[in-house]
Amino acid sequence: MKRLSCALMLLAFLAACNDGGTPTCVGPNGSCDFSGLTPDPNRFIDPASNSNKRINMMISLNDAQVSSYVKHKLNGYTGAVASDYLAIAQTALAIAKDEPVSGVSEDILNPAMYVVSPQLFASCASGNDGAACISNWTLNNEEILTQRLIELRARADNLDITSATFETSADTVLTFSIDDSGKIVGVKVGDGEYSRSGNTSVFTDGENSIIYKSGVLMENTSVPSLSYSDFGEYQIVKNGVAGNNIPYAGGYASRKIAENAILSGIESNVNFFGTAVGTVTNEDNEVLDIVDNRASLVFSKDTGVSTLNANFSNWYNISVAKNIDTTNADITFYGYKGTADYKLKDNVVSGSADMNVGYYGPSPDTGIPTEATGLVDFTGGGINMDLAFGVK
Repeated sequence: MKRLSCALMLLAFLAACNDGGTPTCVGPNGSCDFSGLTPDPNRFIDPASNSNKRINMMISLNDAQVSSYVKHKLNGYTGAVASDYLAIAQTALAIAKDEPVSGVSEDILNPAMYVVSPQLFASCASGNDGAACISNWTLNNEEILTQRLIELRARADNLDITSATFETSADTVLTFSIDDSGKIVGVKVGDGEYSRSGNTSVFTDGENSIIYKSGVLMENTSVPSLSYSDFGEYQIVKNGVAGNNIPYAGGYASRKIAENAILSGIESNVNFFGTAVGTVTNEDNEVLDIVDNRASLVFSKDTGVSTLNANFSNWYNISVAKNIDTTNADITFYGYKGTADYKLKDNVVSGSADMNVGYYGPSPDTGIPTEATGLVDFTGGGINMDLAFGVK
């Protein structure tokens, strides 16, 4: 928001880093442990979102979920009609972002103010110039608005996860399907379609299964919740036998930020931290799983170069750098810690790799990313490395 102080912007950033901009404690049937405390009986509960968070932590909202949230927030307000709920949600988001709302009709603007804050509604609904009143109110209530924006982005911003696409190291595309409630009920990988088993992250076609493993939900992961993208690995299970891990990464095209836009939007280097996970395959087709929960990614303000650094406890430390608007990358290897089976032959210490990075954020027009996911592929020296990473 234009008027937020630096301190409040930091507050918002830290809050978003804690939960990816997505409140994850959504009720007794959600992912939070209340540790003996009585949950708030007025807390909004979205069963579809609770179920989806067993797969990944991305914001995933269809019209039904947004409308349900608006209806919940309008408890105590009279006059709004259900057919306006989606427009009310978008107007509430605009208010929280400190965007202009002049010209919005009162039957949309008034309930939108109430959704943002009943105090805002009480202060501005009766005024002759609601937009000017809202502007003044937001100026004096920045901390409240910061917190409301976090929730509204997670609950009122229509982001249908069926529009998200994920590239895989197997050169296929992974997509989800949902039911009318917004719950993820299926996954498609390449030409294969699989139906979800209950509320799990396992999908089946009746004979074979896919186990989807988000890097955000892995044990000991260092990645805070990613709101607009995901990364990790999946396995195909055939005849009860699980295949090798296959890295994937991707997200919402509507929240993706072009690298040249980032170069224009940032004032200094952007430093991300998170996890890299993948596989190393040798010439005997033996596979080594690798993971680093302290990986980093730097986007250079001076050059637009993206540099990924990862240190694998059972393999090499690697550094991968790619120029702006290309997937061609230079990779270096050092500090080998594994067995001879997966060591690069012929004293290879560097080479060429393919690196695909997607930068994402809540407001792509600003050119400022809040998270990134991507894939790295390297073949040489007798091995093949496939890697997925997610950072914030």
